[in-house]
Amino acid sequence: MMKQQFLAIAAVLALAVSPATVMADQCAYVSEKQADTAALYLPAGGAFVPFCEPCGDKPFPAGAPVTAATSSVNPLLASTTGLDQDYWELQLNGEGVDLAYIYVKQPNGTFINLAKLAHCPTSGVKAAYDAKGRVLKLRGLPRLPH
Repeated sequence: MMKQQFLAIAAVLALAVSPATVMADQCAYVSEKQADTAALYLPAGGAFVPFCEPCGDKPFPAGAPVTAATSSVNPLLASTTGLDQDYWELQLNGEGVDLAYIYVKQPNGTFINLAKLAHCPTSGVKAAYDAKGRVLKLRGLPRLPH
């Protein structure tokens, strides 16, 4: 009986600290389509704000918008990474980013979450903010840039 309780507690603890429950990597590794879509919404020259609400960043924006000098999609092949499948990541200015914590500046001055634009599910992340840092409800996503 004591051994069964110990195993049950150990299983719960293992789930609590598993990678699936860690907030810091919600949309860092995504499908090729999601990464390509993210790159279209945030090409080189686009402005963005890095903002990780689940990490404790507040208030929005945590800093001035940054310009993406470079924006590229890079494959993370299972054969070379040891991951369970192939993934892709978006790199901005030479660094891999988590789409969940990037807000893309729109022509009207609002900021929309890049994971939302790329259709990557998130948790604890707002979809959009206005220029003054107020939360916005999206009625739809902007058209994909050409």
